[in-house]
Amino acid sequence: MSDFIVSSLKYRPSTFEDVVGQQHVTRTLINSIKENKIPSALLFCGPRGVGKTSSARIFAREINNYSKEDELSFNIFELDAASNNKADDIRDLIEKVRIPPQKGKYKVYIIDEVHMLSKHAENAFLKTLEEPPPYVVFILATTEKNKILPTIISRCQIYDFNRIKKVEIVEYLNQICEKENIEFELAALRLIAKKSDGSMRDSLTILDRVVNYSNNKILIKETSILLNVIDDEKYLEIVQKTQNGSLVNAIEIFNKLSDSGIDEKEFMIGLIEYYRNLILLKASNYSFQNENEKHITIANQTSNSKIINIIKTIETSIFNYDKIESKKLIVEILLMKISEMFTSSEKKIISSTPEDIKKKKSEFIDLSEKKEKEVEREKNNEKEIEKNNESSAFEEEVSAFSISSLKIKREKIQEKELIDKDEALRNNSFEDFELKIKWKDFANDLSRQNKENLASILQINEPNLGNDFKITYDVPSNSSKNELREIKGDLLIYLKNIFKNDLIEIDFLVNKSNAKEYFSTPEERFKKLSDLNPNLIKLKKDLKLDL
Repeated sequence: MSDFIVSSLKYRPSTFEDVVGQQHVTRTLINSIKENKIPSALLFCGPRGVGKTSSARIFAREINNYSKEDELSFNIFELDAASNNKADDIRDLIEKVRIPPQKGKYKVYIIDEVHMLSKHAENAFLKTLEEPPPYVVFILATTEKNKILPTIISRCQIYDFNRIKKVEIVEYLNQICEKENIEFELAALRLIAKKSDGSMRDSLTILDRVVNYSNNKILIKETSILLNVIDDEKYLEIVQKTQNGSLVNAIEIFNKLSDSGIDEKEFMIGLIEYYRNLILLKASNYSFQNENEKHITIANQTSNSKIINIIKTIETSIFNYDKIESKKLIVEILLMKISEMFTSSEKKIISSTPEDIKKKKSEFIDLSEKKEKEVEREKNNEKEIEKNNESSAFEEEVSAFSISSLKIKREKIQEKELIDKDEALRNNSFEDFELKIKWKDFANDLSRQNKENLASILQINEPNLGNDFKITYDVPSNSSKNELREIKGDLLIYLKNIFKNDLIEIDFLVNKSNAKEYFSTPEERFKKLSDLNPNLIKLKKDLKLDL
């Protein structure tokens, strides 16, 4: 018979000092023992494999002054609630509780996976849990605290166990490898820690697998193959090729990974994590699994705003993952979109020559001249009105000039300022769904400014993003179009600054198919409703209502 013991059992904590990553729990338990303040019921909560059951056993031994060899004494009882979850099982436990300990000071009952108890079993357990004999201590352990009755939780001292940090797992695995004379690469240990997701038990189990696979050596390449996990170097290669225009090569690398069994969704999640790590790398001393200066290079070459846009694009692909049958295709399309972000921006930068900028400025000047002519026409119209109505001539002239002409001039000045602010036009790309979100935000802001009518017009339809960043929006009537002229300049500036794109244009189009559905005033709404139901006129008259 083999003497081999799996690492998860061989290196199971036997003292509080051996418990990794739970100092906030072990310190409290040690102090409670020193001060002789032993609670009658404790609840250990946390993810799998973080030391809940081990800490319960250590605590049971410590309060009875038992050694490790005395672990299976008559005073320590373990119950698996997953298989003993009926009310009769709990009633049998309650009967045993009445018997005092044969040795030691306390009888300790460790109930694992306590959330698996049935409702009847939990209710049967309540009274004993609240008022147990002075010699009994209950230690409940669970991975899902939310499934336990609040009445049980309220009767326990609660200890929340954390996921163990990757750094702490790596350090512990390093110590084990040195004890067992196992050759290892630090990057491989980091990969194991990442795969274990904060569980020390899982990391020790994975360690045994890797050692058996690689013949007592733990190397990054073999570990990545065995765990079916993509390391940061592979993500680096894919990111480099998508950003440098080698899209075909990037897709080929992904196809090889997919053929080897890599899950497409996990690939996209890992890609998000890689881009997130690039931001952290620029903000702090974050280190990847493999120390490589290329990570720093790619981070410096990519702006934070670009990375955030890429992450949003990946999130959209993950959201649509279950809707598309071909999982490989959705990732390939994603890589195309990421590559397009860089190639399109390069084209726009190249095209934005000094001649183009001068052309753009001249267009604004021409537009300004047209608007000035419109202002002049308006002033002439005001003079005609002045002749026919001298009593209100001055007021109308002021009104026309202050509202119409000044608004047009303001728009002209604001547009010119955007161009003069920076010689190079901003031209960041953005998606249609992003436009709709920011458009709605602008409308909501108008509502907060008590401009409900303008806000409602902006929410009749959704904006459409066309080529060359030209935005079109359908309105139900010319009057609505004229009303939107009041905020067009503000809306344009808002969108340009939000998306960092000075090429954005907005065009309001009259679509009379929407006219039947929209009414700008309460009077219009009442007229429409009264046409449908003439009794409303009589009701208004009887109640003397005023709109």
